[in-house]
Amino acid sequence: MLSAPRLSSRERLWRAFRCQAVDRMPIRLGGVDPMFPGRDPSWAPLYELVERHELDLLRTWRPAREEAEPPRVRVRSERHDSPKPHLWEVTTTMETPAGPLTQIKVLPKDGGEGRIREHYVKTVEDARGWLSVPDRKVAAGVASYFDLARATGDRALLMVSIPHALYTVQQLTGSETLAFWFTDERALLREMVDRAFAHVEALAKHYLAHGIGDCYGWVGPEVCIPPLASPRDFREFVVEYDRRIAGLVHDAGKLVWVHCHGDMNPVLEGFIEIGTDCLNPIEPPPTGKLTLTDAKRRAGGRLCLEGGVQQSDFDLLAPPLMACRVEAVVAEGKPGGGFILCPTASPMTWPSLNERHTSNYRAFVETAIRLASYRQS
Repeated sequence: MLSAPRLSSRERLWRAFRCQAVDRMPIRLGGVDPMFPGRDPSWAPLYELVERHELDLLRTWRPAREEAEPPRVRVRSERHDSPKPHLWEVTTTMETPAGPLTQIKVLPKDGGEGRIREHYVKTVEDARGWLSVPDRKVAAGVASYFDLARATGDRALLMVSIPHALYTVQQLTGSETLAFWFTDERALLREMVDRAFAHVEALAKHYLAHGIGDCYGWVGPEVCIPPLASPRDFREFVVEYDRRIAGLVHDAGKLVWVHCHGDMNPVLEGFIEIGTDCLNPIEPPPTGKLTLTDAKRRAGGRLCLEGGVQQSDFDLLAPPLMACRVEAVVAEGKPGGGFILCPTASPMTWPSLNERHTSNYRAFVETAIRLASYRQS
């Protein structure tokens, strides 16, 4: 692959998304952005690595709090002690025209990731309650985007984050109910996804009308891949909807980034059909059955692949083995371009980072930088 002159991070990522020549393999630490150092103090060494090595940044924009759309219905939450002393229980009630819907979430008191114990939509009647909530015109503000763009310059590729229709529904139902409803309540599920998609489409058009974003990104197709869902479900509930959003984005001259965990083997071509420019995070075997080499062969320069190093490796490997892991992933992903090296998840999967984590991040970055230049290829 011919190398390009030295590029800014913004231009490097733009060209990588398009599978064009770049000066060096892009390297990202997803979720780590020195402009927004609001995480645990243990992240400080990661911010330093990003700055010192000028790692690539995909900087996400969402409306500021004062720009966000007000809730369509009244929502109230109450937090109280759980029977387990290390946990909180948070009960949230959504007041719909057809009656209240209730969600119960369990949260560790140490700030770790929680889980939803009871979802808003548990029955067909609950679904009808959610569908009773009226639509309204999108009115999100965008002024903060232009402030961010001025502050960013060419240091990052700016991504507008938008919701995903099926993921919106899954967050209401949970995965178990969703899996049953693919068979038992398919028409109702389609009605819910249609309603969610109408908002996503209106929001995307609203943002595009204001000319914002280098790319548009969403999270959520992972709830509609095997083994939870079938390839048929993926086509009907992801491809048919998402390609319409991708078409709007591409017509505006912008790019599409999609985040999807899991095994891409049964669905990779579906992401190409959607019009995805960059697919994240490409999890290696044994998490997925598709190797990076095979994924690149099947993508055939039509799709940039981002990821390759499993997040659990930062827990399990010693730094010399992390360096070996990065070397192996780079050997598969770098040739020919269309690849961004990145861990498969952000560090927020841990409440705080320990010495092994930071040592492995250092080994990850330093090995990647050593191997990154295309002039050495």
